[in-house]
Amino acid sequence: MRSTMKPINLFKFAGCLFVMCVVLTGCETTAPQVDNRPRFYDTASASVILRFNRWDTINMLRPDTREGGFLPIFNRVDIERELKQQRTDRRLAVVVFGFLFPPDIEAQYAQEWDALLSEQGFKRVVILRAGLARDTDGLLVVHDSSIGGGHEQTAVAAAKSAVLPTTARANAANSSSR
Repeated sequence: MRSTMKPINLFKFAGCLFVMCVVLTGCETTAPQVDNRPRFYDTASASVILRFNRWDTINMLRPDTREGGFLPIFNRVDIERELKQQRTDRRLAVVVFGFLFPPDIEAQYAQEWDALLSEQGFKRVVILRAGLARDTDGLLVVHDSSIGGGHEQTAVAAAKSAVLPTTARANAANSSSR
């Protein structure tokens, strides 16, 4: 009877060893991925913040345009008229894209918004991709008109521009021109 017990114990030992090896190697984690994509952190300087879903569904978040507690929905013609009526400074306009568009459509919309808001007199136009939070700080920068590369910008240049507040960039520009 002893001779039949040894093979069973050997199988149990081998099985336990196999399970331990799988568990130990399965628990190994990889290094966390660093997200180098540019993020926006200049919400406080924004004169206008718009949420864009499509050309007939645009909300103006800043300045506050609520009517009876609700944000009105603008189309392209209405938003142009509303922007002309707004008495805000024209330093920075932010557009948050509400949906994930294919890259070619996103680039086209970014160019159209840049042109529309530049015609309205805005010096800087930033297009962001919506995230889970309502706040615009920390959202992914799709386009920033202050960066010469346009829609396909380098991550390093965009990150520097997106992280620095507008006043810090102005001070940096003034100090470099001395």
